[in-house]
Amino acid sequence: MSEAFKEPVFTSVPFRPEPGAALRRAIPKRVSPWKGLASGTLLSGFAMAISAAVVLGGWELARLASTASLFTLREIRFHGLVHATEKELLAAGHLARGANLFALDLSAATRAMSANPWVASARLSRHFPGTVEVEIVEHRPCAQVQLGGLYLVDDLGRAFKRVAAGDPPDLPLITGLSREEWAKDRAAAQIRLYRALQLVDAWREEGIAPLSQVRVDEDAGLTALAREGGALQEIRFGERDFHAKLRRLVRVRTALAQRGERAVRIDLDNPARPDWASAQLAAQER
Repeated sequence: MSEAFKEPVFTSVPFRPEPGAALRRAIPKRVSPWKGLASGTLLSGFAMAISAAVVLGGWELARLASTASLFTLREIRFHGLVHATEKELLAAGHLARGANLFALDLSAATRAMSANPWVASARLSRHFPGTVEVEIVEHRPCAQVQLGGLYLVDDLGRAFKRVAAGDPPDLPLITGLSREEWAKDRAAAQIRLYRALQLVDAWREEGIAPLSQVRVDEDAGLTALAREGGALQEIRFGERDFHAKLRRLVRVRTALAQRGERAVRIDLDNPARPDWASAQLAAQER
């Protein structure tokens, strides 16, 4: 048999392929744990040092700003004052020219000014280098209400202060609401008060002679008292359609005046006949 056809010889040594260069690069290298610990400690220390420097710098900057004459309060500007005075609001808010602008507690000053009965809301703001702006929104009184005492009522139906000397005169008076009712069922009493204010607003918008009083009746309707020709006249309105009823009132008064007569009481609340009005005439002088 020739050499070309000899049997192959097998070996028991396993085949171990040599890893390529890319594979060798992918094998993670062992890193000493002490090296990572040292690096992390160094970075943490560096960050802490920077934080401390920032805090100390900010504290020093705040200290300098709170003592620098550049930030002395020189001007306090009020906006929206009608009845409240600058003097009483400055005293309440403990604001005074010469104070440091950074040292002012504007939140406390806002709360103190808002406690003034005329103030519905207050907003204070700093304007560097030395100004405080005070924006005041006051209650707008439109009537007085009898609730065991006389209170001023604003256009949103809020009884915001007791009537005192110097308050706006000639405001119509709203009666018929008891203090007990106000305390027991505030929501229902507030609705009745607000309806009375709607009549007050409609009366003013129609340009009729001054209104003296609005009485909230037991059936929740409204009765107005107003002067005509120097005498007091009672006008029953009910609960709604105030503008239409006021225009009817003008027509009734005009018709009676043309006849030389005057009514002491006019009833404009007739659900069955909405366009009708009845009048009780004053006694004719002889």
